Amino acid sequence: MNKLEKVLLLEATGGEEPLLCLKTKTRLDAGRWWWHAPVWLCLTHAELILLAVARRRYLERVALKDCSESTYCAATGQLLLAPVEGLEVSRLNLSPAEALQVLSALRVKS
Repeated sequence: MNKLEKVLLLEATGGEEPLLCLKTKTRLDAGRWWWHAPVWLCLTHAELILLAVARRRYLERVALKDCSESTYCAATGQLLLAPVEGLEVSRLNLSPAEALQVLSALRVKS
């Protein structure tokens, strides 16, 4: 994580150390012309946090209980966050090993 991403994560968690922090292959327009910022997926004891930073900040927080039906689609290489509605990014490009880490932390059977 770069300095801006670390600062945003610290603000989001209130200083709590995340259990898991993964840089996804998903990219998001965060205010640069030709460059999209990577989306980070972080898990605390109570929340799943998605963040990206460039000129603008992207931060979304979801209670872990609201991600109970999340799955991994091997055909697309995406972790699908479910049954959460209203997230700007609900599909994250992850490797199968990373997705298993997340699903295990969410206590979801894959």
